[in-house]
Amino acid sequence: MPHTMPLDKVYTTDEAAERLRVTRRTVIKLGRDLGSCSVIGREYFFSERDLLDIWQAQRAIPTTSQGSAAKVTVFLSDVRLQRSLEQLTQKKRRRKQ
Repeated sequence: MPHTMPLDKVYTTDEAAERLRVTRRTVIKLGRDLGSCSVIGREYFFSERDLLDIWQAQRAIPTTSQGSAAKVTVFLSDVRLQRSLEQLTQKKRRRKQ
């Protein structure tokens, strides 16, 4: 059965940077680090979903008025879940003694 879900709107790097209100360089770095972009040649493209993933990954951790982290149940975004899984599956470097 063919996949019939339509492609979201696709943004160029400049359009994505303007939409997220960051620099062109920042949106490329975040997109590459999170795996939330497409590369064709030297050009980077971002779907609506990519921009949402980048936005969710940059959300601040809630704190109380005393400055310590608040105890709240947080929805784990796809990007943060992927980061956590990558950290758990990476080999840890052995320390030289």
